[in-house]
Amino acid sequence: MIPAVLIIKNISHENPGLILDVLEENNILYEIIDLSNNINLPEIDNYSLIIVMGGPDSANDDTEKIIKELEYIKLAYKKGIPIFGICLGLQLMVKASGGEVYKNPVEEIGFKHENEWYCISLTEEGINDPLFHEIEKQFIVFQLHGETVRIDKTMKLLGTGRNCRNQIVKIGVLNYGFQFHFEITREMFNDWIILAPELRDKDKTSIIKDFNLIYNTYEKIGKKIFQNYLNLIDQFYIAN
Repeated sequence: MIPAVLIIKNISHENPGLILDVLEENNILYEIIDLSNNINLPEIDNYSLIIVMGGPDSANDDTEKIIKELEYIKLAYKKGIPIFGICLGLQLMVKASGGEVYKNPVEEIGFKHENEWYCISLTEEGINDPLFHEIEKQFIVFQLHGETVRIDKTMKLLGTGRNCRNQIVKIGVLNYGFQFHFEITREMFNDWIILAPELRDKDKTSIIKDFNLIYNTYEKIGKKIFQNYLNLIDQFYIAN
């Protein structure tokens, strides 16, 4: 069993959502810190898994917050503590591991671009990765980003998108990053519609309609992905 999980929020309204639901269903202890309120990171040795959520920052920012966060992720890599990242979390993981973060040609916001769903396609390695056990090789996601990552040969690309190619990246054995959001609950979505600056000038009526149309499947896939990840982590700690 996983002893304790640290969840790092980069902005208050980007909560762990479905991730938290799965942790609680598995009776796993966790701690949540919000770096938008306090940039002091706790002692890393207290945790066996680190989850890094999204946020409005860029992994290229020269701020104390981002510098500290990158160093913390590098320390986790060094100590062999698994990391799981979403959106900015992925970008920080890639940069800390030697990859690059840069502006994506298309800003991806919501569920669709030019009336086409944001759909993730698993690569051959993704299809065969246990993280995606019982997950279809294509699925719809929610996007909220303007940057993307350039990976190197030490990283594996597990999932791609039409307008932003590098959507799921595996670094090492147990470190996974996702450019998209699969963790959103109904409560979170209602908050984001109001609070997320990226959605301020978007057609919120259409985004809400899309959300309600696919949510049952979206929730099932999101929870399954993270449950599969917990199973991998559990097997790792049993073996070690």
